[in-house]
Amino acid sequence: MASAVIEDIDELVRLTTDSERLKALLEVSQSLHGSLDTDDLLKRVIDRTRDLVHAQTVSILLHDPSMDELFFRVEVGNNALDAEKLREVRFPASHGIAGRVLAMGKPELILDVSRDPRHFKQVDQLTGFVTRSMIAAPILARQRIIGVIEGCHQQPDAFTQTDLNFLTTIAGTIGMALDNARMYQELQSAYLNLQHEDREKDLLIEHSEHENFRLRREIEARYRFSRIKGNSPQLLKVFQLCQKAIESEITVLILGETGTGKELVARSIHQHSVRRHQPFVSQNCGGIPESLLTSELFGYRRGAFTGALADKKGLFEEADGGTIFLDEVGDMTPSMQVALLRVLQDGEIRPVGAGQPRNVNVRVISATNRDLATDVRSGRFREDLYYRLNVFPIKLPPLRERSGDIPILVRHFVRKHSERNRKEVRGISKMAMGCLSGHAFPGNVRELENEIERAVALVEDHGVIELEHLSRSLRSGAVCTNGPEPPGTTLKEKVEHLEISALREALAKHSGNKTLAARELGLSRFGLIKKIQRYQL
Repeated sequence: MASAVIEDIDELVRLTTDSERLKALLEVSQSLHGSLDTDDLLKRVIDRTRDLVHAQTVSILLHDPSMDELFFRVEVGNNALDAEKLREVRFPASHGIAGRVLAMGKPELILDVSRDPRHFKQVDQLTGFVTRSMIAAPILARQRIIGVIEGCHQQPDAFTQTDLNFLTTIAGTIGMALDNARMYQELQSAYLNLQHEDREKDLLIEHSEHENFRLRREIEARYRFSRIKGNSPQLLKVFQLCQKAIESEITVLILGETGTGKELVARSIHQHSVRRHQPFVSQNCGGIPESLLTSELFGYRRGAFTGALADKKGLFEEADGGTIFLDEVGDMTPSMQVALLRVLQDGEIRPVGAGQPRNVNVRVISATNRDLATDVRSGRFREDLYYRLNVFPIKLPPLRERSGDIPILVRHFVRKHSERNRKEVRGISKMAMGCLSGHAFPGNVRELENEIERAVALVEDHGVIELEHLSRSLRSGAVCTNGPEPPGTTLKEKVEHLEISALREALAKHSGNKTLAARELGLSRFGLIKKIQRYQL
């Protein structure tokens, strides 16, 4: 099909009169309209079109409605390096002569662009091609302008109205080709989706245990960590470790500062493990008298002590078959450490006042904000218990090491506490978000949530959280991203401060989406990630 189109265009170039060339152009349109090999065909068509209208370069620019930007889809005439550069260029749809043609829907003949203030010179600066004359025509598909085709020349007065007429006609042909390709892709995608759904139904009907388990895991994986907000590289590593913990019965030790969400991670591991239909119980072991903690964990029998009027199950018995989460396990007394070691070694508990031990089948997930390795060396924590607990450690990063997640967490907490207070809060100002992003948050996610809960309580219904709604301690202690540098900073520090501010602002604006933030900053996604890692954002 493509070779037939090229032959048609070659024949078109050889024709001399306007009427014959227009007739041949319609024949090309019919051939192009029936082809689905879009990119290769378009490149060949505009290559021949360049000869037809005596242009030095011809480009097809398409409109991205979601970003309201123009980008180069196909281009011929520049060298390979410049063509590669152009494929990365995006600019606002309101800019340049192409933007004018897109907005007005009318073709344009510019005899000398140096006299036209609408000319977008940045593209010329990128490639080194100095445009002096131009023709441009809108590309329509289903009565909607989807882009622009333009021809350029380095000499003024290089084009005629006849050239513009040809370009306008071929633009209509290209619009039909692009629309055909779009419909074909949509139909193909729908067909593949139907095939996928049919395969899933067949697997369910056949009761294939292996495939059924695999599909269930795929579906659950999408929502597995939905309650843990953030998409920073540090948090993604935590998710990967949690996934491994879910797939086994291994004993897990969660390490992290207070407020990093250790219990939330423990619950996520349990809720998606093979024990998910069994109980999950939790106990904070810090700051509780030993006798009370013993009763809570192991229970007691009637008459074991004054006030023990009936048997009481401990948390280990309540969690039998499921999971027990022991928070701040590093604060246990030495005798409690011995009792916990017995459970981990033998699977036995002895309620207070009981004569015989009882077997339990419990998965233990523990957590601490202490450095247990140091406690072992100082003799404060039993070495054998440490090795029993530290089989599969998961370290949660503090919020200051993943500040790029702050905008995501802020918006989540604003929605959560707005609903709880039956109040509609329309969002948070750029200044307030910048101040939150610049705060170290020693209390981590818990401190951030408390700050947002307070701000939601202060803001008026249908209002926006402003800097004034944040606590005074946060405003005075945070390095707000929109604030000035402290006096006496060097030029390098000023540049770094400005770069950090721009990075945080872009990440906040796009809710942590690195692709959109990189595009706004004119960086590649990889380049943005390197800067985030450099500044530990």
